[in-house]
Amino acid sequence: MFIKSAAVALLVTAALATSGTATIAASQSEQIGDRKPLGAGTAYSWVRRDASGAVSSFGLSFDEKALTNLSGEMQEIALALPAIDGAPFRTAVIDWNPHGHPPEHVYTVPHFDFHFYTIDEASRMAIAPQGEAAEAKPDAELLPAGFVTDGATVPMMGKHYLSGASPEFNGGTFTATPIYGYYGGHLIFVESMVTVDYLKSKPALSQPLAQPARFERSGAYPTTYSVAYDAGKHRYDIAFSALARHN
Repeated sequence: MFIKSAAVALLVTAALATSGTATIAASQSEQIGDRKPLGAGTAYSWVRRDASGAVSSFGLSFDEKALTNLSGEMQEIALALPAIDGAPFRTAVIDWNPHGHPPEHVYTVPHFDFHFYTIDEASRMAIAPQGEAAEAKPDAELLPAGFVTDGATVPMMGKHYLSGASPEFNGGTFTATPIYGYYGGHLIFVESMVTVDYLKSKPALSQPLAQPARFERSGAYPTTYSVAYDAGKHRYDIAFSALARHN
């Protein structure tokens, strides 16, 4: 079992709402979405575009202070993403789990769940743990090979699928794990689940993201994911990148 706790506590804070475009590289620009407090620092959502103007990645970032003065209770922070041409992702949601969640001795360590949803917030908040939509499973071809679920649908999240080959299920240690999420049998999010200890190690992780045989909804979907510390900016980046078009 790797169910996330159903007792999701919502963080109600005033948004430090800003938007704009900031150049981050000669060939890439960054459009910022929402900014909100995280720990003693700040987190913000973003979309990055290449020199041609095409979206190259989406994600969220937070400064070093964000890993200090974190709450002892579960928290949730929703950050609207800037509009992504041709891609369905709309909202980034940070779920802080100070005590982790089951299964015991696997995910019961302090960590973040970084969700990127394709549905709007009203639809996400309506996700229920029981009922026809909660019981529905995606067709096998809509799942990456080897991805499994405990069968539970977490309220306001969905049903989580991850690779059975993940290190934490094969004698290794949980550090950063990609997840696909579904509700009503439809893909509604991609996720990067990352421990605080791994973030504090200032990682430079970038890996291919497992792909299903097909996507039910046409659009651009990421083929890589990364968890990286930017030493020059004293910042952590959680990114889904190398978007590929599926019709």
